[in-house]
Amino acid sequence: MPENPSPPQPVSNSLSGGTWVSGPGFDQASGTPVPYAEYRQWMTIEYTRNPWYTQLYSNSEVRNLSQLSATEVKNVTVTSFHYNVTVHNSCTFLSGTYDLSASYQPQKFVLMSEKFDKVGYSYGEVSGPNNEYVFGPQGSLLTTQPYVLRKPKESSDFEYSLTQVGTTHSMQVSGPPNFRYSVGSEIGQEYSLYLQDHADVMGGTSYPYARRECFADNFYLAGGAYNTSSEPGFGDNVAGVQRLIAFVESAGAALQATQYQQRYSVPLPINSDNYGLVLEADRLTINPYYSTSFHDYS
Repeated sequence: MPENPSPPQPVSNSLSGGTWVSGPGFDQASGTPVPYAEYRQWMTIEYTRNPWYTQLYSNSEVRNLSQLSATEVKNVTVTSFHYNVTVHNSCTFLSGTYDLSASYQPQKFVLMSEKFDKVGYSYGEVSGPNNEYVFGPQGSLLTTQPYVLRKPKESSDFEYSLTQVGTTHSMQVSGPPNFRYSVGSEIGQEYSLYLQDHADVMGGTSYPYARRECFADNFYLAGGAYNTSSEPGFGDNVAGVQRLIAFVESAGAALQATQYQQRYSVPLPINSDNYGLVLEADRLTINPYYSTSFHDYS
């Protein structure tokens, strides 16, 4: 295996520009201070792409997103995302004077794509004028501008602050009948842990095993080995931004899924030992505040 190259700076592909600053109408003016309610929302996603299915069985370890072996042809045929999500919602009471009785700014995002995967291989370019929304083998989606709503305080407003951290996978470290779990949010785990059928690498089920738990969009790519050219956004910014919007909207919607199996797992599912899947007690609680309607992709 070659030495891992020094990764370059992530490519920044902004969906709508924007900076983490206040929007119009936030300047203070003279007058008598009045109580205001200020609402805020942001989300961060960190992701890696991993093998899921292969063409043939192998007794060698997974080496990259194309081949399981350096000596045998064991083609990867399906890949998918493991990602972590951090979201924040709050309402804070303020006292001040402002030009407008209410002020609003939407939530905007930027895609930070990496050219190299977590073991140092490159799968093609993630930059260029026609590749602005290529995810690459790993990267991040960041809020560049949080949603902010500031308005005169009403009786229905109340203060709160909620930050949630979840992940799409759990890490099973032993199998039936005594299932055990470790931290599932370590997205840098080796590729061999992600294969749906462990006979692909071990000749049978083996542990530890990265199990998909959240039924949000895991960005599956099927039909052959991964390459950036296999992404919808490669060479097509229109298709790329459509795929990115679908991914972000699904990631946000999973926060409010009524069926707990569709919500994210907590990083360490301590209540789910001896069970084959992560229980509701180890899922993020329904977020009653996060709304994808505040997202702006213009």
